[in-house]
Amino acid sequence: MKNQTEKRSTRFNFIDAVIILAVLLVIAAIVWIILLQNGTVGADETADIKYTVKISSVREEFVSAVKEGDEAVNSSTGAAIGKITGVKTEKAKYINADSAVKGEDGTYTASVAEYPDTYDVYVTVSVTAKVSANGVLYVDGNKILIGSPLYFRDGAFAAKGFITGFEKVGD
Repeated sequence: MKNQTEKRSTRFNFIDAVIILAVLLVIAAIVWIILLQNGTVGADETADIKYTVKISSVREEFVSAVKEGDEAVNSSTGAAIGKITGVKTEKAKYINADSAVKGEDGTYTASVAEYPDTYDVYVTVSVTAKVSANGVLYVDGNKILIGSPLYFRDGAFAAKGFITGFEKVGD
């Protein structure tokens, strides 16, 4: 009988190698999926696109800060995200809940009202985007999909906006 204080010899065997290899493959697959989702890998094509970013509830004194012809920048990374080719403003609107009226059929209707001195700014940006293997467009690692958030900066003006539309140019 062996003494319990005697050290056991450990050996590296085939099963240990298989377990280590399986763990490394899982880690590699996770990294690959993350990079594919960010457009870092599989993006061997490019496309010229125009996309529109909606910046909501901009105070009147800041509306003129976004100018056509300026270079737009991702305010979180500092990377260029395209050239501003159009700027459109609309009064910011909200549903006036105080004006809700119950109809004969039991449904409610409410009027839409405008905020004073507050605007929604629609900025059109032109850029060459990467096209991933699954057809998704990327600019500076951001997916160009309707509803995707975008941290936008033009000069001293910075805001979080959302992509409201995009199109390929020249197809």
